[in-house]
Amino acid sequence: MATKELFFEGKTIEAAVEKAALELNEDKDLLSYVVEETPTKGFLGIGATPAKIKVEIEVPDEPKKEAPKQEAPKKEAKIPAWEPEKLSGGKNKKNAEKPERKQEKKPAKKVEKAEKAEPAAPILPEVEKKPVDDENSKKITEFMMGLLAHIGAEEEAAVKVEIGEDDHYYVEVSGANMGVLIGRRGETLDAAQYLCGLVLNKGRSGDKLRVTLDTENYRAKRIRTLQNLAEKNAEKALKYKRNITMEPMSPYERRIIHAALTGREHITTFSVGSEPKRRVVVSYKK
Repeated sequence: MATKELFFEGKTIEAAVEKAALELNEDKDLLSYVVEETPTKGFLGIGATPAKIKVEIEVPDEPKKEAPKQEAPKKEAKIPAWEPEKLSGGKNKKNAEKPERKQEKKPAKKVEKAEKAEPAAPILPEVEKKPVDDENSKKITEFMMGLLAHIGAEEEAAVKVEIGEDDHYYVEVSGANMGVLIGRRGETLDAAQYLCGLVLNKGRSGDKLRVTLDTENYRAKRIRTLQNLAEKNAEKALKYKRNITMEPMSPYERRIIHAALTGREHITTFSVGSEPKRRVVVSYKK
């Protein structure tokens, strides 16, 4: 297989990524790309340049064209006068005595394909939770309903609060427009979870209470997406024997990538850069 480089442009990097994902029929969350040029606004719109990204795809090698073989002109066999049987189309004695040998076909060898490592199972542990109706759950519900109204996602919205071990609160939000709450790759959901924790722990002394906010089972789906992305980049690192730098991620998502590739042969991972643009590097090692 050969590698082909494709370039895509857009007003923003996100627009260029969406364009590439649409043309390549690929999930944009699983798309690996390199930013070639960042967009510039110019002065009063003059001199503005678009964002440019590079995407590497695999294409099959073109079959080599073989030159047509020229057949040598057939020579007419001279039949001696003393072999009249050949002239009549019959078989002479010498040809009759030699039995025809049948070529035995050798059984085709079975080529065993290397087994592909399966992605790790979802990292979300099974937690025993039970419904709760205390002062803290009321604070969480009140805050979340106000936030949903503020971002225009209050239609058919409902907030369910449960509690697990060590007073860990689990909040499940449902409604008609939860995509607004999730945001781009869960950024809005993470921000809402952080704010919910601040509200819950305001004026509290001692150990902080923890909150996990989820909707439409997004947390588990995102873990699976990240695990598949980790496996895809590990395969690239093994094939091309080079490092693959992933896009910036939160500390939580980087931990998922590291965990998904822990113990993978010839693969190691590490992080580079500073927040909020810290990235995971999937590295090939001999």
